[in-house]
Amino acid sequence: MSLNFQSQNSDLNGIYAALFAAGEAIYAELKKGEGLKFAASGNESGDEQIELDIIADEAFFKTLSQDKHVRYVVSEERPGLSKLSDGPYSIALDPLDGSKAALIGIPSGAIFGIFENADVAQDFNGNNIISGGFFVFGMNLEVYFADGPDVYKGLFDQETGTWDVVELPDAMPSADILAINGSNQLVWDQWLQAHVLSLLDTKKGTVKPHNMRWFASMVSDIKRLLLQGGVFAYPSANRKGYDQGHLRLVYEAIPMSFLIHAMGGASTDGDMSLLKKPVNDLHQKTPVFIGNADKIAEIEAAKRGG
Repeated sequence: MSLNFQSQNSDLNGIYAALFAAGEAIYAELKKGEGLKFAASGNESGDEQIELDIIADEAFFKTLSQDKHVRYVVSEERPGLSKLSDGPYSIALDPLDGSKAALIGIPSGAIFGIFENADVAQDFNGNNIISGGFFVFGMNLEVYFADGPDVYKGLFDQETGTWDVVELPDAMPSADILAINGSNQLVWDQWLQAHVLSLLDTKKGTVKPHNMRWFASMVSDIKRLLLQGGVFAYPSANRKGYDQGHLRLVYEAIPMSFLIHAMGGASTDGDMSLLKKPVNDLHQKTPVFIGNADKIAEIEAAKRGG
């Protein structure tokens, strides 16, 4: 692997190399069609696993264990903190986000966050994250991440085995796009039902409504958000298993929020920024709204008024 990227924090270079190497290994397995069937187990959040979930988890642990700066790793696929060394940094992972989407050909990926001074669950919060991003396993192998305040895109050249990493503009575009699972709309809180209806209201034909887009793969939905703008939403719902939302705070919501904040966007659980939300458990769930700052402000205002 050749990687033309150097972090402002040189201690992170080996961690990025490990993350990118794992991404390459997982992508290679996916291209071969390996692991695309359900496993006989579930993960720590109670979701069904496919075999590639386990392959991806093991790939990240293999590469990260070789770097002396990695203290702990927390993964969606494991119950608690796994200690690798006495280093200063800890990694939070969703090793294969969108695994069910992968079964039908929708791009999946992996989400990562790098935290400093994180020893217990409560430390994996927005104050301690210093890097967050995601890989996309699609037509190409891509990565989008924030290294501190700077945002980058990487593209893997499969013929040469090299990564081309370039810095992205500071500002995320703005668009009237809403990525949300509309099948839950009748069990959303009333304030959210009303707000979404207002976004779709044509105002008697004088205003174009928001476009609704939904991959059911967070990495694919956030990639579109990052490149086009809009809002990604996975709210709570008044049904079993969704009352606190469905996405995990530590290894999905916080890393993605860190990246979008670095591009001038914002996040909320409806009441507060996801980067300010207290963490009580490594597998804690949360409602998630991420996107253009003005649209996130409208969501919080709608909840306050609802």
